[in-house]
Amino acid sequence: MLVGQALHDRGIKTPAAIAAAIGMPVAEATKLMTGKQWRAGDVALLEAAAMRLGLLVPDVTPR
Repeated sequence: MLVGQALHDRGIKTPAAIAAAIGMPVAEATKLMTGKQWRAGDVALLEAAAMRLGLLVPDVTPR
């Protein structure tokens, strides 16, 4: 949700603009941002997208 909100706040709405902002091909970015079920590796892709957008990703590692 953090990545989606950051894109929205910046007015980045088209699939091509989203893909460019998070550094992925359009089809992959669209699938990642609109998918209802996460696939293996999606968390890492979302974390990378967040970092590319300059967002602080909270550490959710169990203590």
